[in-house]
Amino acid sequence: MEEDRISHHESVRRLYERIRKDNINNMWDRYEAQGLGGNPDQRCPFCMAGTRCDLCSNGPCRADASKDKRGVCGITADGMAMRMMLLRNVMGASTYHYHTDQTAKTLRATAHGQTPFEIKEPEKLKALAERLGIETSGSEKEAAVRLCNFVEADFNRRHYEPSQIVEALAPKERKEVWKKLGIFPGGIYGEMMQATSSCLTNVDGFYVSLALKAMRLSVAMAYQSQFINESCQDILYGIPKPHKMRVDLGVLDPGYVNVLPNGHEPFLGFAMVQLARKPEWQEKARAVGAKGLRVIANIETGQ
Repeated sequence: MEEDRISHHESVRRLYERIRKDNINNMWDRYEAQGLGGNPDQRCPFCMAGTRCDLCSNGPCRADASKDKRGVCGITADGMAMRMMLLRNVMGASTYHYHTDQTAKTLRATAHGQTPFEIKEPEKLKALAERLGIETSGSEKEAAVRLCNFVEADFNRRHYEPSQIVEALAPKERKEVWKKLGIFPGGIYGEMMQATSSCLTNVDGFYVSLALKAMRLSVAMAYQSQFINESCQDILYGIPKPHKMRVDLGVLDPGYVNVLPNGHEPFLGFAMVQLARKPEWQEKARAVGAKGLRVIANIETGQ
């Protein structure tokens, strides 16, 4: 059945049937239209192989179009494929680090009493600050501000200035290997600029060099973005714990006003959960005939 290719979940198939009846265009229809679910010959073989490029005004180029199998600028098929991979890495790292930047901004604002949140895990705050060599005397709010100052300064280091976050958090044996390979990173913003500028025509077309820059960026992202982001969210919202919960489209209850904040960042969802717990907001929902208000929050909030 066509629906079986969409999902094994009955609720998802039911929703798909409903939107098709309502003539709503959806991702599965667009997937089929691209040839992804049907004949693979519909897909461009050069795009599929990663051997094409349209990053400059001389293109688009195919790596097999000339006798020596190079693009107009001289880049090989290996260089084309790795350059596109590096650009994808930049997009992923920048998106993840945008999240981390917002987390640090929220933690700082919370320490200044400018958000409805509070520091739920002061011990984790102290432990992280000590690992980074940050002074922990005074109040937890003062320590939180010092933590934000430290990580934001590290994010903004040049790519040739070694990251203090990576130096403090990474295993000794890994750091030695990274330094030997020349992939111990600087600040993540500098790494993203270095990686992106390397993808300009005739700046760096050597697949090995591009791959090493991707590795540097991945190390920067793992420690400066992922580690710091998850740690600071735990400090703000509490360390997640296993708990029973409803999932899938079964979270919707027709008797309630259902609010579903959608996104990777938890800040809005968490604030809405806090509001929904207040009697006045439940009363607003009951005033229009509902049983109450339910917020199905982003899973990262742990709520």
